[in-house]
Amino acid sequence: MSKPAVKMRFQHLLDNFDLEAQEFADNFDEVCEEIHQGHPILRSERYGGYWVVTGFDDVRKITLDYQTWTNTNGYEPLRMGDDNARLYPLEIDPPYQTRWRQGLGKYFAPNVIQARQESIRHFVNGLIDNIIETGQCDFIDAFAAGLPGRVFFSTMLGVPLSDLPYLQGAADQAVRGPMEGRMEGWNKVGAYLNDYMLERQKQRPRGDFTDAIIEGVELDNGEPAPWLHKVFVMVDMVAGGLATTTFLLGGLAHFLGTHPDERKRLSDDPDLRANAVEELIRYYSSILALGRTATRDTEACGQPIKEGEMIMLAYAVASRDPREFANPSRIDIERQIGTQIAFGYGPHRCIGNQLARLNTIVAMDEILRRMPDIEVPDGAGPKWFHSTVTRDILSLPVVFTPGRKEQG
Repeated sequence: MSKPAVKMRFQHLLDNFDLEAQEFADNFDEVCEEIHQGHPILRSERYGGYWVVTGFDDVRKITLDYQTWTNTNGYEPLRMGDDNARLYPLEIDPPYQTRWRQGLGKYFAPNVIQARQESIRHFVNGLIDNIIETGQCDFIDAFAAGLPGRVFFSTMLGVPLSDLPYLQGAADQAVRGPMEGRMEGWNKVGAYLNDYMLERQKQRPRGDFTDAIIEGVELDNGEPAPWLHKVFVMVDMVAGGLATTTFLLGGLAHFLGTHPDERKRLSDDPDLRANAVEELIRYYSSILALGRTATRDTEACGQPIKEGEMIMLAYAVASRDPREFANPSRIDIERQIGTQIAFGYGPHRCIGNQLARLNTIVAMDEILRRMPDIEVPDGAGPKWFHSTVTRDILSLPVVFTPGRKEQG
């Protein structure tokens, strides 16, 4: 691995790179800048050791080569590809993964997602109503953590509204709660979804997303997918969408609350908003990294990799690659992004990317309309956090001029 000749501020992080390091989370822009000065691949000795690929082109190339870099051994260190606790279709490879993606893809098509705009707007304004009279809130707790679950559980899965508080609470525990309780939260989510699917199986088909999962696809040997695989798919859809969209929405509020001139531009010119969301997706890339395992002795970025070794594809770091994005640590709401890598790339590109986009642009519309002077108070910035997989904002205080509720 080549290294720059000059000792840099964060060289100690780069010498033994830990994706979870709080110092990395707190100084993300600066660490990314140093990474991209000659560190296409980094080594971590944590969790038995793994490699981190950081460049835009290198990440994109590896995502396409599932024959050499398999998903079946888990998406992060210490996951061993256990068939009793696997996330489908994230932790499987084509052609089985492709059949699942094709079976579910039509429910995430742009025109289908766009038809849910007013439903999403209803949830957005309901959450704003909960805070609008106070003039202040923790945006993550009050809004960003609540919207993705409400949208997905209600509009995609058809979960009864009376069940939403329990399911949202379990999802919050799984995604944002103390680490020692997160598995319990996921167990609650999985148990609920299993029971919900069993109940839906008894009902007349509605032709929706849940029915598509219940119908399933064929295994590579032509047999029907087992029930457990269908539960895994349902849990993966929840796991893949909640925390990532929460971070993106938190990033939206952070940007609006710290860039008053750009906030006014977006308020005055709605035509800028869709492109701005695309730039926020790049900048606030919520997937820090996802793992692949070498199926044979090979190399990555000139580094020999042995069969069975794990590499983490650092999507959020690759989204700051200056060879692809000029001034990558600056948010430019007019930047034209040719390829958006924040959602992944290739066969495992996030299937729900259009839903995340729509959640964010509708949220922007309504925040600018109802909270036009939203600000992050001086000295009360976000609390950043990294897992090996995701970037998170644990809290984000904001203030705004109080207003009136709009829903009953």
